[in-house]
Amino acid sequence: MRWILNIIVFIIVFGAFGQQLDISIDKEEILIGEPFTLTYSIVSDVALDTFSYNAQKSLFEAKKSTTLDEEAVNVPYELEVLSSFVDTSYKEGEQFVWRGSYRLTGWDSAYVIVPPEYVSIGDSIYTFPPGLIHVISPMADPSKPIYDINEAFTVLPDEDSELVQFVLSNWWWLLLIAVALVLLLLYLKKRKHKTPVPLSLREETLLKIDLLEKSKGYESNLKEYYFDLSLILRRFFAAHYQERVLDKTTAEIEEILSKNGLDIVLIKITRQLLTQSDMVKFAQSQPGLAEIQAVTNDARKVVNEIADLDNE
Repeated sequence: MRWILNIIVFIIVFGAFGQQLDISIDKEEILIGEPFTLTYSIVSDVALDTFSYNAQKSLFEAKKSTTLDEEAVNVPYELEVLSSFVDTSYKEGEQFVWRGSYRLTGWDSAYVIVPPEYVSIGDSIYTFPPGLIHVISPMADPSKPIYDINEAFTVLPDEDSELVQFVLSNWWWLLLIAVALVLLLLYLKKRKHKTPVPLSLREETLLKIDLLEKSKGYESNLKEYYFDLSLILRRFFAAHYQERVLDKTTAEIEEILSKNGLDIVLIKITRQLLTQSDMVKFAQSQPGLAEIQAVTNDARKVVNEIADLDNE
């Protein structure tokens, strides 16, 4: 078989610019599954700047022959690529060298012919010489019995059992997450449905007076401002004393306040406030800003004093 390999090795291609392409195989024959190294090389007088070679990936396409007597070797044979193609370039003396290696093996006994591989150098296409490797079956040992091949299969775990196993292995932090989620939901629910604390009658009435004053309605409609102020005060009396007040006169309101033990000074302030409101409404009175603010503050004072009196 060595003479056949020698003939193949002597098939050397020379490029137009002095490139020498070669192939080498580190073994003449291998057992099935035994790795061997296939190396391509280029020696050039000029730099290989425009060099291109497409390496084969998982399978190296070759041809096979069962005997050396066959003239045609067109039967495909796939050599397995055991490791990725590795190449290197360097300069040796005055020559530029490129080498690339495969780590291959075969899984069927045969004479395997490595066909010429194409490489691009500049604008030209060149081919590496073919190669030969003999893949042989291992010799059976007659002293040892022959056993059937028992294929081992990995039993895939059931998806449900995986889930159960995961829960059993991580139950403690899953419980913590569940408790945290429940607490968060309860907090959000409580916050969402939290009933606002209702304002007291004093707070509600003072808030209405503040909003009326901030609106500065007296600048556009003085009558309406005084009417709204007296209405706020009347509604406070009605809610506080639980009596009808809105349709009563100023004198009748004084009687209600006096009957409920209100101080004479506060009764007088209330009378002045309601009287001034009537004057603005019916007598076209035009009080100044200071007087308007004083009347508004008097309304606050009456509300606070009556509320404090009840608390005492």
